[in-house]
Amino acid sequence: MKVLVLGGAGGMGQVAVREAVRFDFVESVTVADLHAEHAAEVAALYPGKAGAIGLDINDRVAMGAAITAHDVVLNAVGPFYTHGLPVLEQVIDAGRHYADICDDWEPTLDMLALSRRAEERGVTAVIGIGASPGVTNMIALKAARALDEVDDLLTCWSIEGSDEDLEAMRSQRPRATGASAAVVHWVQQLTGTIRVLADGGFQDVKPLTSRTIHYPGRGEVVTWSVGHPEAVTLPRAVPGLLHCANAMVGPPESFEGLAMIAQLVDSGALTIHQAADAILASMQEKAAAPVQQEEKARVVAPPLFAWASGRRNGRPAIATAEVHSMPAGGMAGSTSVPFALVLPLFANGLGTRHGVFAPEEIIDPDDFLDRLAPLCAGNFASGRELVSVTCEEQDG
Repeated sequence: MKVLVLGGAGGMGQVAVREAVRFDFVESVTVADLHAEHAAEVAALYPGKAGAIGLDINDRVAMGAAITAHDVVLNAVGPFYTHGLPVLEQVIDAGRHYADICDDWEPTLDMLALSRRAEERGVTAVIGIGASPGVTNMIALKAARALDEVDDLLTCWSIEGSDEDLEAMRSQRPRATGASAAVVHWVQQLTGTIRVLADGGFQDVKPLTSRTIHYPGRGEVVTWSVGHPEAVTLPRAVPGLLHCANAMVGPPESFEGLAMIAQLVDSGALTIHQAADAILASMQEKAAAPVQQEEKARVVAPPLFAWASGRRNGRPAIATAEVHSMPAGGMAGSTSVPFALVLPLFANGLGTRHGVFAPEEIIDPDDFLDRLAPLCAGNFASGRELVSVTCEEQDG
């Protein structure tokens, strides 16, 4: 298998390259990046198996040649609301398999609409296979399957970074081009409107709406809505859903600050990129401050979880699935180690079913989590050890 990693010199792409070269069935990995010298530096870490090219994804001729020379394309170039759709179109036209870490709901819908075109070309594309979306989609299926009927499904992650993320933030040099694509994406999904499933139909609503849920064994947890693909893809895989959204947890004062910045963007006082720079500066300032243990103590939800409500045994019930650990390396490790796991799935026949799919539509969650578990901090033996599923039947 020959693998092309677009954005391979970026934070997410570098980890995807590192993971891809370790598979015996991968013959070669090409690190493609707008900055050829950076791509060469990454490829040099894996002599004999990785090569490098400078590549502008907007150059259709160069892209066509690069894609055609490989079997699978891993796309790590964000933000995906700008780059996701045109890249996938070129990969489909070239008849190659594809995966990405798209975390914007708008291009997710546009890319899913290409499924018939991909099927006709014999292409299998998996979009949004990282931490969130990706792992969240897998655990959402686990939570949903713990119930007989599901009305409400929520995927959720904490805005408080891991110790590795905070250390990286402290040591990060100022970026000449401003905040990263990940932060720009975040602002995009905190402003304007987002799409959620409500009362059995999709609705465009304002983000940063708070909601308190009951979390079995933990108590009441306050969540804050944010735009993300899970809200628009999970209803395709879980029949009968009435409500589906993606949300965040964390200190209330953090969401008050985010709401203020979002209002400035929506009013036109700030651009999305200016808001992203402001958020990045605030994150770096917080990362440099002493850790407040008492602040962390009041965050009761796990860092990554899925929550479902419905019925079990004819009674109202709530089910949760929470991840105990993720791969080391902060956000990059948590995102791109799962991302690269699509490669052994392709090697084992994933590419025999053609079209464009969200992860939960084509990947078995138990198989995926079993593959992920040994790669997580703590070296879990299986998905059953990595993810806890709890179901609590309610009175009434």
